[in-house]
Amino acid sequence: MMNSTTQRGNRLHRAQTKFLRFVIEFFTITFVVSAFIPARPTSRINNSQKGKTNGNTFYKILAKSSFLRLNLLPDATSRVDSDDVTSPSKTCCEQSRVEFISPLLHDGYPPAVLEYEHFKKGEMGESRLEPKPILLYLPGFDGTLMAPFLQFPSLGEEFDVRGMTIDMDDRSTFLELKQLVLKYIFEECGFHREIYLMGESFGGILAMEVAITMGLTQQYKNVQLRGLILVNPATCYLRSNLYEIGQTIANFQARNHIISFAEYLYSLTTELVPLFLDEGKAIQQLMAIIASKGLPSVVNNSVREAYMGRVAFDLPNRLRFMPQVTLKWRLEQWLEYGCGVWGNTLTRVQAARDPNTKSGDNYLSVFLQQLKTLIVAGEIDSTLPSLDEARKLELEVFGSDNVRVHIVPGAGHASTCGGSLNLVQLLRDFFPGLPANAIFSGDTQQAPDEDIFGLVPRYDGASIGLSPLLYWSADNYRQWEE
Repeated sequence: MMNSTTQRGNRLHRAQTKFLRFVIEFFTITFVVSAFIPARPTSRINNSQKGKTNGNTFYKILAKSSFLRLNLLPDATSRVDSDDVTSPSKTCCEQSRVEFISPLLHDGYPPAVLEYEHFKKGEMGESRLEPKPILLYLPGFDGTLMAPFLQFPSLGEEFDVRGMTIDMDDRSTFLELKQLVLKYIFEECGFHREIYLMGESFGGILAMEVAITMGLTQQYKNVQLRGLILVNPATCYLRSNLYEIGQTIANFQARNHIISFAEYLYSLTTELVPLFLDEGKAIQQLMAIIASKGLPSVVNNSVREAYMGRVAFDLPNRLRFMPQVTLKWRLEQWLEYGCGVWGNTLTRVQAARDPNTKSGDNYLSVFLQQLKTLIVAGEIDSTLPSLDEARKLELEVFGSDNVRVHIVPGAGHASTCGGSLNLVQLLRDFFPGLPANAIFSGDTQQAPDEDIFGLVPRYDGASIGLSPLLYWSADNYRQWEE
C-alpha cells in the first residue's frame, strides 16, 4: 500500500499533467483565433539611437523590452539600390519591419542578463570582461526565432546570441534583408569582433549570401567571420515540395473573399503546415516532457526548464498567422528570388573549378573552401530535400575539410533544432577556437535515449516537472533593465 506522501505526489503529478495539457489546448485555440486579429504595429527607435551599436555600445541602447529595434530610414523616400547592396551606409525601405534581438535577454534568462550586467559595469570601470563572439541567427520565411529556441541557453555559454525577427506584415525584398543584416553586422562587429552566422531554411540562403559579401568586400575586412552554420538551407527550394504546394496555395483566388480565405486556411492547415512536421516524434517528445519522463539534453537545470516553460506560455504571441499575401510575397520575393541569386553564385563557383574553362570567380571559390561550415539537416524533412542538398553543398560548394554534415535522426523541417539536437556540442567539436568560457553551464553531453524519443532523463531525477509557478521566480527569471 502506498504511503500518504507517494499518494500526494501522484495526485500532484496528475494535476500538473492535466494543467499543462489544458495550457497546450488553450494555446492551440488562441493561435487559430489570432488569425483574425491584426498584428500590433511595430515601434522603432528614435533618430538619436541610430547607428550607435558599435562594440559594447550595444549594451547601452537595448530597447526597453530587451531588444534593439533598427530604423534605417533617414527619410521616407530612401530605397535600397539593388546594384549596390554591400555598403553599410545604405538605407532600407520604409516598409521594413526587421528587428535584431537578444532572445535570452528578451526572455529574462538569468545567466545572460547577469553577463550583460557585467559588461555594463565594465563600461563604468568596475569590471572587465572580454565579449563573447556573436552568433547571429537568421530565421526561415516565418521570420520568428521559435525553431531553435531550445538551443539558445546552451549556445549562450559560448556566444552572445542574437537573432533577426521579421514582422508578419513585412514586405522587404531579398536584397533589402541582406542589406539590413550586413549593416547590423558592420555596426556590431566592425571593430574586430568575432561572429558566427547561423541560417535556417530561407535564412540559410540569406546567411550564405551575407557571408560571401563579407568575405569578398573590403568594407568588411575588420569583421571576423569565424564560421557558418546552415540548418536545412533552402537553396534547394525550386526542387522542393514547398515550391510545388506553396505556390498553388499562395496564388489561389475565389470570387468571394470569405470563400477564398476559408479555402486558404484549409489548405494551409491540411497541406502546407504538415510539410514542416515530422512523423510524430515532436509530439511524442512533448508528451514525454509533460509526463516528466525526459527533457532535451540542453535543458539540464531548473533555470533552462523555466525558460522553456516561459517561451511555451508565450507561443500565441510569437506564432502569428501568415496571411496569404505574405505567403505569396515570401515564396516569390524571398525564396524563389534568393534561389536565383544563389544559382548565379553557384554558377560562378562551378566555372572557377572547371579545368576546361578560364571563367568563374577564383576568389569566391577559395573563400567558400576556407570558410568553416557546419550543415545540419533533418532526416525526414518533407519541406525541402535537405539530405540531398546537404551532400550537394558539401561536395560541390565547400568541398574541403572545412565542412561537416550532421543529420538529426527522425527530425522534420521545423524540429531539426528541437529536442533531439545538442547544437552547442556540435559547434564545440567542429569549431575548436570557441572560448568555452561558460559562466553557467552543466552536463549537456548525455546521449539521446530512444525509449523517450530522443530525449534524456530529467536532470534532477524527479517524477514531477518544475511547477509553472516557479517559471518567473527570482532564481529562474531576471528581467533585463537598461
